[in-house]
Amino acid sequence: MLIPGIISLICSYFIGSISFGFLIARYVKGVDIRKVGSGNPGATNVSRAIGKPYGIVVYVLDMLKGFLPVFAADRLFGGQGHGLLPILCGIGVICGHTFPVFLGFKGGKAAATGSGVFLWLATIPLLIAIAVWLITVAISRYVSLGSILSVIAVAVCIIILGKDPFGQGLYLTLFSLFIAILLIVRHKSNIKRLLNGTESKIGASKRQ
Repeated sequence: MLIPGIISLICSYFIGSISFGFLIARYVKGVDIRKVGSGNPGATNVSRAIGKPYGIVVYVLDMLKGFLPVFAADRLFGGQGHGLLPILCGIGVICGHTFPVFLGFKGGKAAATGSGVFLWLATIPLLIAIAVWLITVAISRYVSLGSILSVIAVAVCIIILGKDPFGQGLYLTLFSLFIAILLIVRHKSNIKRLLNGTESKIGASKRQ
Protein backbone atom coordinates (compact mmCIF):
# COMPACT_ATOMS: atom_id res chain seq x y z
CA MET A 1 0.00 0.00 0.00
CA LEU A 2 2.86 2.39 0.79
CA ILE A 3 4.53 2.33 -2.64
CA PRO A 4 1.29 2.48 -4.68
CA GLY A 5 0.07 5.26 -2.37
CA ILE A 6 3.20 7.37 -2.85
CA ILE A 7 3.23 6.82 -6.61
CA SER A 8 -0.48 7.63 -6.91
CA LEU A 9 -0.09 10.78 -4.81
CA ILE A 10 2.84 12.05 -6.88
CA CYS A 11 1.24 11.22 -10.26
CA SER A 12 -2.02 12.85 -9.20
CA TYR A 13 -0.17 15.97 -8.09
CA PHE A 14 1.45 16.40 -11.49
CA ILE A 15 -1.86 15.78 -13.25
CA GLY A 16 -3.42 18.43 -11.02
CA SER A 17 -0.60 20.83 -11.85
CA ILE A 18 -1.70 20.98 -15.49
CA SER A 19 -3.42 24.36 -15.65
CA PHE A 20 -6.01 24.25 -18.41
CA GLY A 21 -7.03 27.83 -17.66
CA PHE A 22 -3.51 29.07 -18.28
CA LEU A 23 -2.99 26.91 -21.38
CA ILE A 24 -6.28 27.81 -23.06
CA ALA A 25 -5.96 31.53 -22.35
CA ARG A 26 -2.34 31.57 -23.56
CA TYR A 27 -2.54 29.42 -26.68
CA VAL A 28 -6.09 30.19 -27.83
CA LYS A 29 -6.29 33.90 -27.04
CA GLY A 30 -2.67 34.87 -26.39
CA VAL A 31 -3.54 36.04 -22.86
CA ASP A 32 -1.56 35.37 -19.70
CA ILE A 33 -4.47 34.68 -17.38
CA ARG A 34 -2.24 35.37 -14.37
CA LYS A 35 -2.01 39.02 -15.43
CA VAL A 36 -5.70 39.79 -15.98
CA GLY A 37 -8.68 40.01 -13.69
CA SER A 38 -8.06 38.26 -10.39
CA GLY A 39 -4.92 36.58 -11.76
CA ASN A 40 -6.46 33.21 -10.94
CA PRO A 41 -6.16 30.49 -13.63
CA GLY A 42 -9.54 29.01 -12.71
CA ALA A 43 -12.72 28.86 -14.77
CA THR A 44 -14.31 31.99 -13.29
CA ASN A 45 -11.45 34.30 -14.19
CA VAL A 46 -11.06 32.68 -17.61
CA SER A 47 -14.75 33.25 -18.26
CA ARG A 48 -14.48 36.92 -17.35
CA ALA A 49 -11.20 37.48 -19.19
CA ILE A 50 -11.72 35.72 -22.53
CA GLY A 51 -15.35 34.60 -22.60
CA LYS A 52 -17.86 32.26 -20.98
CA PRO A 53 -17.45 29.40 -23.50
CA TYR A 54 -13.78 29.16 -22.61
CA GLY A 55 -14.63 29.31 -18.92
CA ILE A 56 -17.00 26.38 -19.35
CA VAL A 57 -14.34 24.39 -21.19
CA VAL A 58 -11.83 25.08 -18.42
CA TYR A 59 -14.34 24.06 -15.76
CA VAL A 60 -15.10 20.76 -17.50
CA LEU A 61 -11.41 19.97 -18.04
CA ASP A 62 -10.53 20.84 -14.44
CA MET A 63 -13.39 18.67 -13.23
CA LEU A 64 -12.22 15.73 -15.37
CA LYS A 65 -8.71 16.32 -14.07
CA GLY A 66 -10.03 15.73 -10.57
CA PHE A 67 -12.24 12.79 -11.50
CA LEU A 68 -9.91 10.61 -13.58
CA PRO A 69 -7.06 9.93 -11.08
CA VAL A 70 -9.52 9.01 -8.33
CA PHE A 71 -11.60 6.84 -10.66
CA ALA A 72 -8.51 5.11 -12.07
CA ALA A 73 -7.04 4.39 -8.63
CA ASP A 74 -10.32 2.92 -7.42
CA ARG A 75 -10.79 0.77 -10.51
CA LEU A 76 -7.20 -0.43 -10.67
CA PHE A 77 -6.67 -1.18 -7.00
CA GLY A 78 -10.22 -2.06 -5.91
CA GLY A 79 -12.40 -0.64 -3.16
CA GLN A 80 -15.67 1.24 -3.19
CA GLY A 81 -14.30 4.74 -3.63
CA HIS A 82 -13.86 5.28 0.11
CA GLY A 83 -10.49 3.59 0.52
CA LEU A 84 -7.31 5.44 1.28
CA LEU A 85 -5.70 5.18 -2.16
CA PRO A 86 -8.40 7.06 -4.14
CA ILE A 87 -8.48 9.70 -1.41
CA LEU A 88 -4.71 10.13 -1.66
CA CYS A 89 -5.20 10.68 -5.38
CA GLY A 90 -7.84 13.27 -4.56
CA ILE A 91 -5.47 15.07 -2.21
CA GLY A 92 -2.70 14.96 -4.81
CA VAL A 93 -4.72 16.29 -7.72
CA ILE A 94 -6.32 19.08 -5.68
CA CYS A 95 -2.97 20.14 -4.22
CA GLY A 96 -1.53 20.08 -7.73
CA HIS A 97 -4.30 22.33 -9.01
CA THR A 98 -3.99 24.68 -6.06
CA PHE A 99 -0.19 24.73 -5.91
CA PRO A 100 0.97 23.77 -9.43
CA VAL A 101 4.68 23.22 -9.87
CA PHE A 102 4.45 24.46 -13.48
CA LEU A 103 3.10 27.89 -12.45
CA GLY A 104 5.30 28.64 -9.48
CA PHE A 105 2.84 27.01 -7.04
CA LYS A 106 0.20 29.67 -7.71
CA GLY A 107 -2.93 27.96 -8.97
CA GLY A 108 -6.69 27.91 -8.80
CA LYS A 109 -9.06 27.56 -5.88
CA ALA A 110 -9.97 23.91 -6.52
CA ALA A 111 -13.75 24.23 -6.85
CA ALA A 112 -13.96 22.52 -10.25
CA THR A 113 -11.22 19.98 -9.55
CA GLY A 114 -12.74 19.22 -6.17
CA SER A 115 -16.13 18.61 -7.77
CA GLY A 116 -14.51 16.08 -10.08
CA VAL A 117 -12.97 14.25 -7.13
CA PHE A 118 -16.26 14.12 -5.23
CA LEU A 119 -18.12 13.07 -8.37
CA TRP A 120 -16.64 9.63 -7.79
CA LEU A 121 -16.06 9.60 -4.03
CA ALA A 122 -19.37 11.11 -2.91
CA THR A 123 -21.82 11.50 -5.78
CA ILE A 124 -25.00 12.28 -3.83
CA PRO A 125 -23.34 14.88 -1.55
CA LEU A 126 -21.87 16.48 -4.69
CA LEU A 127 -25.29 16.68 -6.37
CA ILE A 128 -26.70 18.33 -3.25
CA ALA A 129 -23.75 20.73 -3.23
CA ILE A 130 -24.39 21.61 -6.89
CA ALA A 131 -27.98 22.46 -5.97
CA VAL A 132 -26.66 24.65 -3.12
CA TRP A 133 -24.30 26.38 -5.55
CA LEU A 134 -27.02 27.02 -8.13
CA ILE A 135 -29.46 28.41 -5.58
CA THR A 136 -26.82 30.56 -3.90
CA VAL A 137 -25.54 32.04 -7.16
CA ALA A 138 -29.06 32.55 -8.51
CA ILE A 139 -30.05 34.52 -5.41
CA SER A 140 -26.82 36.35 -4.56
CA ARG A 141 -25.02 36.34 -7.95
CA TYR A 142 -21.80 35.64 -6.04
CA VAL A 143 -19.85 32.71 -7.54
CA SER A 144 -17.42 32.71 -4.64
CA LEU A 145 -20.18 32.45 -2.05
CA GLY A 146 -21.72 29.58 -3.98
CA SER A 147 -18.36 27.76 -4.04
CA ILE A 148 -17.82 28.23 -0.31
CA LEU A 149 -21.29 27.07 0.69
CA SER A 150 -21.24 24.13 -1.71
CA VAL A 151 -18.00 22.68 -0.37
CA ILE A 152 -19.35 23.02 3.17
CA ALA A 153 -22.49 21.23 1.96
CA VAL A 154 -20.39 18.32 0.68
CA ALA A 155 -18.72 17.84 4.06
CA VAL A 156 -21.99 18.14 5.97
CA CYS A 157 -23.78 15.70 3.65
CA ILE A 158 -20.96 13.16 3.90
CA ILE A 159 -21.22 13.28 7.69
CA ILE A 160 -25.03 13.12 7.75
CA LEU A 161 -25.69 10.78 4.82
CA GLY A 162 -22.48 8.77 4.75
CA LYS A 163 -22.25 5.17 5.89
CA ASP A 164 -20.35 5.10 9.18
CA PRO A 165 -18.67 8.51 8.60
CA PHE A 166 -16.50 8.24 11.72
CA GLY A 167 -15.70 4.55 11.31
CA GLN A 168 -15.29 2.85 7.95
CA GLY A 169 -15.85 6.15 6.16
CA LEU A 170 -13.49 8.17 8.34
CA TYR A 171 -10.95 8.80 5.57
CA LEU A 172 -13.62 10.30 3.35
CA THR A 173 -14.99 12.42 6.20
CA LEU A 174 -11.55 13.81 7.04
CA PHE A 175 -10.84 14.40 3.36
CA SER A 176 -14.07 16.36 2.88
CA LEU A 177 -13.26 18.52 5.91
CA PHE A 178 -9.73 19.11 4.61
CA ILE A 179 -11.05 20.20 1.22
CA ALA A 180 -13.66 22.47 2.82
CA ILE A 181 -11.00 24.19 4.93
CA LEU A 182 -8.59 24.48 1.99
CA LEU A 183 -11.21 25.99 -0.31
CA ILE A 184 -12.37 28.45 2.35
CA VAL A 185 -8.77 29.53 2.98
CA ARG A 186 -8.22 29.92 -0.77
CA HIS A 187 -11.27 32.20 -0.85
CA LYS A 188 -10.14 34.41 2.02
CA SER A 189 -9.81 37.49 -0.22
CA ASN A 190 -13.30 36.82 -1.60
CA ILE A 191 -14.65 36.48 1.93
CA LYS A 192 -13.18 39.87 2.85
CA ARG A 193 -14.82 41.44 -0.19
CA LEU A 194 -18.11 39.74 0.59
CA LEU A 195 -18.03 41.19 4.10
CA ASN A 196 -17.10 44.62 2.70
CA GLY A 197 -19.74 44.47 -0.01
CA THR A 198 -17.16 44.84 -2.79
CA GLU A 199 -17.18 41.30 -4.21
CA SER A 200 -17.92 41.05 -7.93
CA LYS A 201 -21.26 39.64 -9.00
CA ILE A 202 -22.11 37.74 -12.14
CA GLY A 203 -22.61 40.26 -14.91
CA ALA A 204 -20.85 43.07 -13.03
CA SER A 205 -17.97 44.99 -14.54
CA LYS A 206 -15.65 44.47 -11.56
CA ARG A 207 -13.35 41.51 -11.65
CA GLN A 208 -13.13 38.95 -8.92
